[in-house]
Amino acid sequence: MTVFALSKILYLASSVVGRPAWNATTCDDRAEMIVAAAERHHLDPLLLVAVDVVECDLGSRDAKFKENGRVAGIDACPMGVRLRGKIDREDYPPVVLYEIGAKRLDEARKRCRGRRCRGNFVSMYNWGNRDYAAEVLAVASALHRKKVSTSGLPKRIAEIVRRLKTAMANS
Repeated sequence: MTVFALSKILYLASSVVGRPAWNATTCDDRAEMIVAAAERHHLDPLLLVAVDVVECDLGSRDAKFKENGRVAGIDACPMGVRLRGKIDREDYPPVVLYEIGAKRLDEARKRCRGRRCRGNFVSMYNWGNRDYAAEVLAVASALHRKKVSTSGLPKRIAEIVRRLKTAMANS
């Protein structure tokens, strides 16, 4: 996929997930980061976009997570990368988070070769959500303009997939 094509898809996707669409510069910058990380790790760029949609709604708002009742770190956006302990957030700009996310997906794919991995290697990216692979793959299918059923998906993801399908069909 070219950076230009991905930039157009990012513009559509960013407008679908409930916020003002990213501007052209942001789409171009993010597309370059995503394509580069995807190529280095032999992944589909739209799979990275789908993970970012499910994890962060293509946003940059981090979420704290707790373990044993105490804040243990953040899920950093884009990509919802789990960072433990005290974090200097400036060490993790989007380009680094896309790279970490792509590397984790690539490692999961390699671990799953020839084994069962709860249906798909994508499920290993977020073990806490048993339906994670179905959610990400549904978003990726919509981005690829493929037929995808929303039955069984959480309401939020089903709505995102429905809106993505409409936006992609009209582009």
